[in-house]
Amino acid sequence: MFAYRSQIASLALTVFTAYTVPAFAQATDYPSETVKIITPFEAGGGTDIVSRQLAHKLEGLWNNNPVLVENKAGANGNLGTDIVAKSKPDGYTLLLTTNATIVINPQLFGDQVKYDPVKDLAPVSMLSALPFVFLVPPSSPAKTMEEFIEMAKKNPGKLGCGSSGVGGGAHLALEMLKSRGGLDITHVPYKGTGSSITALLGGHIDCLFVSILSASPYIKQGQLRPLSVSSLKRNASLPDTPAVAELPGLDGFESDLWYGLLVPAGTDKAIINKIHDGAKAMIDDPEFRSKFEPTGAVLVGNTPEEFSKQIEGDIKKWTQVIKESGVANQL
Repeated sequence: MFAYRSQIASLALTVFTAYTVPAFAQATDYPSETVKIITPFEAGGGTDIVSRQLAHKLEGLWNNNPVLVENKAGANGNLGTDIVAKSKPDGYTLLLTTNATIVINPQLFGDQVKYDPVKDLAPVSMLSALPFVFLVPPSSPAKTMEEFIEMAKKNPGKLGCGSSGVGGGAHLALEMLKSRGGLDITHVPYKGTGSSITALLGGHIDCLFVSILSASPYIKQGQLRPLSVSSLKRNASLPDTPAVAELPGLDGFESDLWYGLLVPAGTDKAIINKIHDGAKAMIDDPEFRSKFEPTGAVLVGNTPEEFSKQIEGDIKKWTQVIKESGVANQL
């Protein structure tokens, strides 16, 4: 009987080893070939800049193993995201994207999106978040966000608020404000951030939600007045500008543009952790922080589990906003 039990134990150990050693070996040997970071937007944008910083950092940490950035722009970011979602889950194809392709696009475009951001992709880390800034021209009678909301309530449908386009983050931030604040404000979409800012400077619209990166030069030069930021808390680069969430009845208001790192679902957890550790090392690098924090970027570097919960909450939030506002019908 003892010999029989010993044989069973030995067999169990052999089976366990057969299934665990290859995975362990895969993780410890990783990476042993070129790693690709795919960003689903054009070169020169925010995701491209962060991707190249990350590639440089990972190469240094991984004994100069090549890490290349590939821009796969198209279909509002859906093209590149779909490529990664359908890639082999071996850790050699990474996705650096924004909440647009993970949270918003699947709700906006429905069946046109061929990937499931939850089932087909595994979160690694949210790298950073950028709030939007609510701007008015210096000539606006509203000196605070409270005054603007009061003005909007007294003039339903008469105020025009611009955005960089239908369904973009700035537009959705406006729709959330309208819904939460009970406001009737006319949305005026433009073909990009630059043209929407030009319209505000020219007095063609009354207000504008825009990324803090784009807003900063105009705020510093006194050309536009910031009334609030869309992050849950005030931004360090604009400490005197309150968050929308500080206003009565708007607690919990949050609408950030975030940059996140993901891999194909099914990627070995040990490999995900190794990629995460490399990304976190970049976030914690004083040189990296000195470049990005002054721009208003909030550096995060959270865990895969924390990032997963963030995505889950954001999908729930924006699904409701998109449904209530009818944004999808405007595309």
